[in-house]
Amino acid sequence: MSNRSSTRPVVRCLAAALAVAGGVSTFGGGLAVAAPAAGPGPTMPIAPGGSVVGLERGDYGEEVKQLQEALIRVGVGVRGGVDGYFGSATQASVKAWQNYKGLPVTGVVDAATATSLGLVATAPSAPSSTGGVLANGSRGRAVAQLQLALINNGYVPTGGVDGIFGAATEGQVRRYQQAKGLPVTGQGDAATLQALGLAGGSGGSTGGGGALAIGARGTAVVEMQNRLIKVGINVPGGADGIFGPATQAALKSFQASQGLTQTGTLGPQTTAALEAAANAAGSGGSGGGSGGDSSGSPYIGLKLGSRGTAVKAVQQAIAQLGFYVPGGADGIFGTATQSVLMLVQRSNGIPGSGVVDAATARLLGLNGADPTVPDSSGSTADGFARYDERGARVVALQQALMNAGIALPGGADGNFGSGTAGAIITFQRARGLPATGKVDSATAAALGLSPMPLPAPPAAPSVQIQAKPVQAPCYYGDSWGAPRGNGRVHLGVDIIARQGQELYAVTTGRISQIYIDSPGSLSGNGLKIARPDGTYFFYAHLSAFAPGINVGAQVTAGQLVGYVGSTGNSGTPHLHLEVHPGGGSAVNPYPIVKAFGAC
Repeated sequence: MSNRSSTRPVVRCLAAALAVAGGVSTFGGGLAVAAPAAGPGPTMPIAPGGSVVGLERGDYGEEVKQLQEALIRVGVGVRGGVDGYFGSATQASVKAWQNYKGLPVTGVVDAATATSLGLVATAPSAPSSTGGVLANGSRGRAVAQLQLALINNGYVPTGGVDGIFGAATEGQVRRYQQAKGLPVTGQGDAATLQALGLAGGSGGSTGGGGALAIGARGTAVVEMQNRLIKVGINVPGGADGIFGPATQAALKSFQASQGLTQTGTLGPQTTAALEAAANAAGSGGSGGGSGGDSSGSPYIGLKLGSRGTAVKAVQQAIAQLGFYVPGGADGIFGTATQSVLMLVQRSNGIPGSGVVDAATARLLGLNGADPTVPDSSGSTADGFARYDERGARVVALQQALMNAGIALPGGADGNFGSGTAGAIITFQRARGLPATGKVDSATAAALGLSPMPLPAPPAAPSVQIQAKPVQAPCYYGDSWGAPRGNGRVHLGVDIIARQGQELYAVTTGRISQIYIDSPGSLSGNGLKIARPDGTYFFYAHLSAFAPGINVGAQVTAGQLVGYVGSTGNSGTPHLHLEVHPGGGSAVNPYPIVKAFGAC
């Protein structure tokens, strides 16, 4: 033991603080704890562009490591050590230190906590390029607005809207620039911000007579968006106070419905028409009402930083859909809740804004809607093929689609996958039907299909795994069959883990296929491990493959095959694992993994 007698009272005080704040008992039973320093000591500069201010449970990265190192340096141990993950142990240590220093015990790192730990609580760094250009290393609200605009245009940075311009945001900016024919700089320069509708500044652009226009922000934009939602106009991203291309398109739709000139700006004539229409739709002229309208709902508009019972209800609804919510339903809308909400939205065909809009509320079953059915989605009628089905009913469906002039990748192969679902959506849109990707009664009638018997169920599989797929810790639930947008359903188990954790072969077999992440990819980086009997295990969203993992390689159960990531259609790091007995349709892998353990 290195503690001197003069420091023991201080150590006991700190240990008591730990016990009160976080229930951490290891400090009282034989673990040597250094005495807290009288002051914060020499400051430790944060990595360029970084700051620990705002860190909370669910965050991870280099800033978390620096926080943990600082806690240990002042004598507050962190159970689990410096692992870069802000979990319950780190939260308890932060609370203990705040309690000891007489600071508000929140478990969130504010400026005072950072300063007391000797960490430089810098303000968000300025853009690393001149002229207001956002670039790698920039932080703050402007970066968050850029990320939200990218997401609304279908380019989702890993980590979502976190206000940090890192490699993931730079990559999505480059993809957007390339798609729009802009110079591919990877920076939020003037041309890129203008294309994204972000060049108007905080005051917003105005037309004649002070009309709200693209680029405007603030409460006036929120009020306009709420009214549009109330009168039945979909505003992707919800009432977020940002007048971007999506809001402009929504406003034009309203103007067209009223016989007004489609200017895409909110002038006096459009304002009067919108207010009158909102008042006619129900009491209150700023978006009230029921059935998913904003002002009448405590859920719509919830976003990063929100707190309370409404947030808790959203978190519980997300969990009921089979998605893991780090930290549980604690009523705090932090970065972890934002990331999983984005995953839910994108998986169900809703723009991944990380904000609860009307469509998301309906999806989650808030305001009385069915929590398992996305907005505007139908259901498969009895007697017709379903997603992931194989056999005669699928062949009949595919032939009917081709007879209707719809191109179908792979032809009539009898396999109802994403290609067939996409072809159904194309057909439904061409016929003015709800584009669900499912064969409902109207779609079946339009295709001239007749009901057919359900295929005989396959023999109950007896698949077992011989090794755990993910390095601990991890979290997972049973989300088999949950809707995933565009007519798809979830055919695997999602095992949530930290970025970069190791992935292992669950069986001895051969790498039969490798998937490389590319724009528009669902699986991102992925692989299949096949057994001699044809049974295969599909891994998706890997950040990288282990050395030597390529097509044809033999692997043994427990062998390292890759690392956890969020490539492809994923908003948070996790492993998507599927099990296909005999090479056929997928079966629910949850009980298979549960019987052995996931990590």
